[in-house]
Amino acid sequence: MAENKRALIHSVASERIEALFQKAKESVKSDPSLAGRYVRLMIKISTHYRVKMPASIRNSICKNCNSVLSPGLNAVVRIVSSRRYVAYTCEKCGYERRIFYGTGNKPTLRTPVKSQSPSK
Repeated sequence: MAENKRALIHSVASERIEALFQKAKESVKSDPSLAGRYVRLMIKISTHYRVKMPASIRNSICKNCNSVLSPGLNAVVRIVSSRRYVAYTCEKCGYERRIFYGTGNKPTLRTPVKSQSPSK
């Protein structure tokens, strides 16, 4: 019984998050403050019910100022082919979100530690 209730709560929360995101995308051009309110509500729902936001939604929101990133409207999109990522820069706060593509793994900045063979 508890699992069914949890699944129901999870599905309703996911639907609300998606509906709020659609509303935020529609209103970002006409009323950015309303779109920001929708995003804050999405984050509250996600944290309260412990529901992960889909990657498509998560990647479209600025982590710094919680605004909806719309390429050409309030975000600049660059493709950095040498590092294999797409960079979305928020024009409101300047935060840069990097979305890696290709290998499926994020490149690490550290060099791998070489295992040392035991000396004889």
